[in-house]
Amino acid sequence: ATRAHMMHRESQPLMGAAPRHGVFKSLAARKAAMILPALAAAALIAMVFLTGGRVERTALVAKTNSEMHVVKDHILYQDWRGTSLEAVDEFTFSHSWTGSVPVGEVEEEVVKPAELVISEDRPIEKTYVEVSKQLTDDFNVQLDGQWNLPDAESLLETFEGLCATHSRAKGTPKENCHLNKLQTWRVVPEQQVDDISIKHNGDIVKVTADALKHATPRKATLGDSEGNVKSYRLEFAVLRVISDWGRKQSVINQVLRRRFGAQLDVDCGYTALTESTTLEDHGRFMEFKPPELLFMVEAWTLMPAHMHTVAGLKYVTRRQQGLNHPYYGSTTAVSWPENRDESYQEYMDYSFNQDGYTSRHLFVHEKSHFFWARHWDTQLKEDWEAVGDWAKNAQYSEDWMTPQTVEFSSDYGASNNPDEDIAECLSAYVLHPMRLQARAPKKHAFLRDQVAHGVQYVEEPSVLFAVENSDGYYRYPAAVKRLEIKVAGRPEDDKQVDVTMLVDVGQGWHSASHAEVQLSGPSGGRKTIKLETKEGAQPDAANLVAMTYHGVLSKHFEKGFWSASQIVVKDTLGNERWVKVDEYSWRLYLNNQAGTAWPPRYREKSMKLEAKWKEHKETGVKYPVLTAEMGVERTGAPLDLEGEPAWMRLAAKKSAKGGGMTQDEWQGYGASWTEYPVYKAGGCTVPESDYDGTCSVEWELSPYSAAGQYYVAMLAVEDEASNKREQFFTAQPEGWTCCGKVGNTGDDEYPVLLELLACKSGDAEAKECVGEDHLPPQLDRLSVAARVQQEDDDKQHGSGTVTVTFKARDDKSGVGTIMYRIMDPQGMSHSGYLEHDNSYGPVFTGDVQEWKEYKLEMALPRGSPKGTWRLESLEMHDKAGNRKHHQFIELLQFVPTSK
Repeated sequence: ATRAHMMHRESQPLMGAAPRHGVFKSLAARKAAMILPALAAAALIAMVFLTGGRVERTALVAKTNSEMHVVKDHILYQDWRGTSLEAVDEFTFSHSWTGSVPVGEVEEEVVKPAELVISEDRPIEKTYVEVSKQLTDDFNVQLDGQWNLPDAESLLETFEGLCATHSRAKGTPKENCHLNKLQTWRVVPEQQVDDISIKHNGDIVKVTADALKHATPRKATLGDSEGNVKSYRLEFAVLRVISDWGRKQSVINQVLRRRFGAQLDVDCGYTALTESTTLEDHGRFMEFKPPELLFMVEAWTLMPAHMHTVAGLKYVTRRQQGLNHPYYGSTTAVSWPENRDESYQEYMDYSFNQDGYTSRHLFVHEKSHFFWARHWDTQLKEDWEAVGDWAKNAQYSEDWMTPQTVEFSSDYGASNNPDEDIAECLSAYVLHPMRLQARAPKKHAFLRDQVAHGVQYVEEPSVLFAVENSDGYYRYPAAVKRLEIKVAGRPEDDKQVDVTMLVDVGQGWHSASHAEVQLSGPSGGRKTIKLETKEGAQPDAANLVAMTYHGVLSKHFEKGFWSASQIVVKDTLGNERWVKVDEYSWRLYLNNQAGTAWPPRYREKSMKLEAKWKEHKETGVKYPVLTAEMGVERTGAPLDLEGEPAWMRLAAKKSAKGGGMTQDEWQGYGASWTEYPVYKAGGCTVPESDYDGTCSVEWELSPYSAAGQYYVAMLAVEDEASNKREQFFTAQPEGWTCCGKVGNTGDDEYPVLLELLACKSGDAEAKECVGEDHLPPQLDRLSVAARVQQEDDDKQHGSGTVTVTFKARDDKSGVGTIMYRIMDPQGMSHSGYLEHDNSYGPVFTGDVQEWKEYKLEMALPRGSPKGTWRLESLEMHDKAGNRKHHQFIELLQFVPTSK
């Protein structure tokens, strides 16, 4: 008899898109098929013992009618991981979490904000006349109307902080901030969008009185601490005016230099900057869009003053619109704190195309990485690791583990390492302080005392309402007690995958609604599975409820262990528990004979982009429809032809004079200053018995879209086994190849351009041209109101309906998508989209310029926290893609008195 054995270790998953996934390296010894000669008839039993546990290998062979058979082979693990049975046509794994849930991980800390008491104004040595004269002489500001001395002094200090001559901004104040003409500034009582407005061709500036309320630092106490409190609301309003809402990049750049020691211009050149990281030229980068620059300055300004500068952070870069990161895929931003003495950050579309809070959060998060790598000492980092119970994986030192499952500010921080954890928590500390106090009070205290030097933040809402609940519920979702995984199917067949998770619901009526696990293949494939409870399921005698996933995975999914880094358990209130797992607590093996990691491939130079015009049935308005078509080549698993295996991002740049696109247009921020590339998925066709096919994606655009050169910035094709390949389209120099070969990304191609022409005045509806709407929708701030409706029974349990009303309009294309955030008393943001008559489609029906009332309704589930809720923000889009962020919570910064 002869037999062949193959001992192997499963390959490490690619450390690509964030969040990073845990590395699995198998201890299993698998063997190839055993082939016995026709005359051999025997039974073979072999016992193998491995350090750290018992492994039994049993091979049974039988001969029937002189035919050769593949041996049924299984491996039984019984060690610290749990129990795992591996066979040719079956795989099982089970793991139990022992012990009770720590007290701090059962219920959220009920937030009781410290009382802020403002005692007195700061004395001012100058007279009103002196302050007014200095504003005029230095900054071309002439005060008019109801100004008092403290408010005038606040305005002067604001201009000095933004524009005065500085060692890193050596021009005069007027030169630094382009203050070329005299402006009259007035205080008005009414609420305004952005707290400020410009009238009469820029000659008159109106400031909302509420923006001045906390502009001057005043003595205050916060709980037991004494110090000063102020707001940057006035400064942010002034910055909008002097930078023309971010469009004067030179003004923003000098503010970045003077205050943060950073800059936008890469004076060393992109190739030199990225030499030790991604090795790219300027063709992969572009200017920031104006609102993005404002979010950057706002976020970094809100950080404690001693954290405004940090060693190593000199350059802030923006990747071309529509592109993923060449190393980390669809991540939002990347920092490189240790690659150069004067290093850099880079931001992608995902940093900005969600909402304003997300953008500011990311700027604080990324800056934290420089403090971790270049500033904070070993003792502080070790103390932080202790607070989070972080410990390096004993076998794989690059991985971190923690038994904590709730004391984090986000799932991303919980699934990674101490560096990412503190970056997420610091962002929450500054921007969502109540949320961090509720979920991770020990980490909030650590950041306050060890990192922020006592600086704290107080949220002051302008739109609020009260929810009653006599039986408040603050428990976290159920804890995971046991996990069972079973995979069934022959090597040549699709696999039936069953995952059962027993969760401990604890005391009370509330339980988890579902759980999610993102799987990572041996070479980087991705698959998310969702576990749910059966309707009406009741806890067993041990108070456990089963959550299950039953699904079929294609036989083409890559062979090997599919790892996970985190189990996310969610409830109906929006609470989450984040269980970090590794190779010891999650094992799922696919024995796929036809498994592959080869993704489908875009066929070189096959991109086509065409435009046609359709007539809107209800209004008769013609609007453009753009269709992109490409060739695709199958290299491994087939495409999912019943789904949408291809997706693309449609972007636009300004046209050069005479048509086409120059390098200047390519480096610019795009055809519109608030618009982002449009993501759309599409289908593919592949002739029978052929490996080559065609994929197409279609976009219906507003007739008031920006004029310019439209192109597909990026595409991706994915097969039924979750293998994906991307293709970038950029204006790289001819012959340039670099990072384009990283991972599955091919060399860049020059984009296929399609120009949409601007209509002349008045003919947008008659001709094949676009009417160019470059302004976001308008919001009537005075109309914003919120209330809650609760019946008597609702008041006992916290259920009810929240209604937010407001008036809005647009100038041309019409109001489209509206996103909201509503914050509960525990600091949690409840976000969603407002559905209205014009939520969908490229054409607005009705009068776009008429003020229309919109009604947002959100159901409160049973157990909603009692107390003061507040409207946090509205993100308003029009049909042309222009957007505007409206914030309804002012952040006050409390700085303790130096001891």
